[in-house]
Amino acid sequence: MSAKSIALTRRDFLKLTGGFAAFGFAIFAFRPQPTFPSILPPGAILPADLFRAQCQRCGKCVAICPHHALAQDATGTPYIDGLSGWCDLCLDCVRVCPTGALRAVDPKQFKLGLAEIDRDQCLAWRGNGCRLCYEKCEMLQKAIELDADVRVYVKSETCNGCGACVNVCPQADRVTKHKSTGRAVALKVLDNGNTG
Repeated sequence: MSAKSIALTRRDFLKLTGGFAAFGFAIFAFRPQPTFPSILPPGAILPADLFRAQCQRCGKCVAICPHHALAQDATGTPYIDGLSGWCDLCLDCVRVCPTGALRAVDPKQFKLGLAEIDRDQCLAWRGNGCRLCYEKCEMLQKAIELDADVRVYVKSETCNGCGACVNVCPQADRVTKHKSTGRAVALKVLDNGNTG
């Protein structure tokens, strides 16, 4: 095979690399995005605009998260994704943040958000006996309890919004991932400014 037979013209090379760049951008830009306000990682400096300005979107917090609780939106900004994992407030993300956009918080006092159960979607409320969120939360926070009819409810004073209940919910919409329709439990944004 001669060198001439595999040589690309400059024009062909630019077309090829331009095509790859456009394909890469399309994959990044059109991946599913949250259809609801995002819950920022633990320790995000507030207000959210200040966090977004200081975060360099390096992905180190997402990569180090031991429970896969963090994901990045189309701009690269990290957020809590309860469908992929849950946050145990280990603060590993804070330790690797190179810009200080994430700062240490007291895990016993900090709330990421609040779990909210959609009684119309929840299997326990539909009489099917599901207790997965209760069992998972009982191991972690004890923020989900059972009523006399063995239906789940969230104790808002105890819930820290870790997302473990969302992660184990069989009614979670795992195909379209971030769409809030069809989920029996979701993380609700609090009025503490911890939203993106």
